[in-house]
Amino acid sequence: MKKTRIYNVEGALLIVLLQYDELHDKYIEIYPDLTENPVYTSKGNPIMLTVEDACAFGEQKDENERLIDCSSCRFYRQMPNTLIGVCINEKKINKPV
Repeated sequence: MKKTRIYNVEGALLIVLLQYDELHDKYIEIYPDLTENPVYTSKGNPIMLTVEDACAFGEQKDENERLIDCSSCRFYRQMPNTLIGVCINEKKINKPV
């Protein structure tokens, strides 16, 4: 059975596989492809990875910082101690039909 870590991201459960890294003698997280298979919070906000490229709806946190990835966007809310976060831009909300 594979090791996993489960995150509760604002009401959505995200399962992350753990893979043992012999060189560093510890388990590392193998994140799912959230672009190909999106996961949404209970309010419809997309769960993203910090390292995802910034989207067309992104805005800089401040004028001195380039908009490169989710972590540099003012709409990205980072979870502590992980590469997971939530996009709170209203243009990206997945509204139920």
